[in-house]
Amino acid sequence: MKVVENKEKWSPLEILKRTYDFPIIKDCEKNDVLNQIESFVCADATLRGVKDENMPQGELLDDISEMIRLRFWKLSLEEIELALKLNRYGMFEEKSEHYQFINAELISEILSKYCKWKFKKANEHNLSRTPERQIEVKPDLEKIEKEFLETILSEIKANKKYRYIDCHLLLKDVPNRFKPTKKQYDLLFEQESNFLKLQNNKKLEDKSDRLKLKKIIQNQNSSFEVLVKQRVYNVIVCNWLYNTKIKQ
Repeated sequence: MKVVENKEKWSPLEILKRTYDFPIIKDCEKNDVLNQIESFVCADATLRGVKDENMPQGELLDDISEMIRLRFWKLSLEEIELALKLNRYGMFEEKSEHYQFINAELISEILSKYCKWKFKKANEHNLSRTPERQIEVKPDLEKIEKEFLETILSEIKANKKYRYIDCHLLLKDVPNRFKPTKKQYDLLFEQESNFLKLQNNKKLEDKSDRLKLKKIIQNQNSSFEVLVKQRVYNVIVCNWLYNTKIKQ
């Protein structure tokens, strides 16, 4: 069983999976990129039997590095090494031969084959690079609800007016026996509606910049009924919480 696991670990597919954890070339330091590319290309040339006098150097290496930084910046440095290795091992449909001459065109051909191979494998096995700074958030809903309830209860205990305690979302949790009858609801709605109108009128009288305030109130009026309903719901929820959590 261990032998099978080790073989799987070092298969091309498993190596490809690990490359998604490495930073892409665009995000690496330029000098590090140049040094690594030079090292990978020269090592590959040596392993493929390129003679010393034909080893890429100087302008050839600079051109190869520039080509990779411009065309294959979405790959990681580790993938450059992997692509050269897979080409040596005949993993692509057609092996790219050097004929004792290593240049940007040859390396570009190899990397293009690697990208084609990678795209095929990624589709077959549903592989993708995790977006940068992506964080998996698993909110503790129970804790959030508990803290929300504690905040509401503290405001009730502080004698804050029920209409101003933002707890209308808890209306669904209120048992039927604590909900008002239709007649009681209509009366409560009328009271809150009149109170909100009175507030708006008072603001217009008190404020010097009436034009600006009037626009604000007009915007509020467009959702007047919603605001009144929220206040009514706030009162219903607070009455329920007071009688079941505080008064007891």
